[in-house]
Amino acid sequence: MKDIDIKELQEQIKGNTKSKYILLLIFIVALSLFFILLSYSPQISQEDKQNLIIFPRNVQDLRRIHSVIDRFNEENPYFVLISFCYLYVFLQSFAIPGPVFLSILSGALFGFIKGFILVCLCATTGACCCYGLSYTLGRGIVLKYFPDLLVKFNKKVQANKDNTFYYMLFLRLTPLVPNWFVNISSPIVGIPIYHFCFGTLLGLMPLNIVHINAGQTLSTLEKVGASFQNILWVALLGFVALIPTFFKKKIEKYEEEHLKKKQ
Repeated sequence: MKDIDIKELQEQIKGNTKSKYILLLIFIVALSLFFILLSYSPQISQEDKQNLIIFPRNVQDLRRIHSVIDRFNEENPYFVLISFCYLYVFLQSFAIPGPVFLSILSGALFGFIKGFILVCLCATTGACCCYGLSYTLGRGIVLKYFPDLLVKFNKKVQANKDNTFYYMLFLRLTPLVPNWFVNISSPIVGIPIYHFCFGTLLGLMPLNIVHINAGQTLSTLEKVGASFQNILWVALLGFVALIPTFFKKKIEKYEEEHLKKKQ
């Protein structure tokens, strides 16, 4: 790994619009396949369809979606499983928001153990697909829209080049760099795919546990109402999810000092 020259990389890919069109074509094909998959779904009511196509913005939306899918899952478990995995990998592959909500829903739909395994595998597979797409076709987009972030991220990677795997693990455990940006920029700054893959698999596990437990609580709230125990559990999960944020400034300060020593 070495320091990257943004202008040099931009010159190398200048005029190469073919890769962008190929990436767009892959996106359209993947999206079309998802709608084809949905076209084979068993019949559901119009009201349920309306609830499913709404992007969840709050707990109420998530509960409505869960209620519909839960009923559907009892009658068509394999279809729900395949659709869930495909959608999760698709969203993760193209850095589209939504996997967090799917992680929460997995706890409500599949339970902890099955949900945990599914989310870990889907999240890692999708992240690796995103890595591959960025490496082969998406470099121009990343360099065009995120040059400053890329330079900053590269400096941090260079400061930890002797411990790339542990740094990747660290990135997944903390909110310093958004996961979607880690996915699209890692191949450009030279993080090896094997460090990226296993760092993602292990590093996302704690957050996956939080999301899946939240989903199980959502399922309980749906069935038995908001007991004091459930409310307390939701509050605890929220606190645990915010712990890394509390230490964000301290972590950034430590990284800056570590980078200066390396230089």
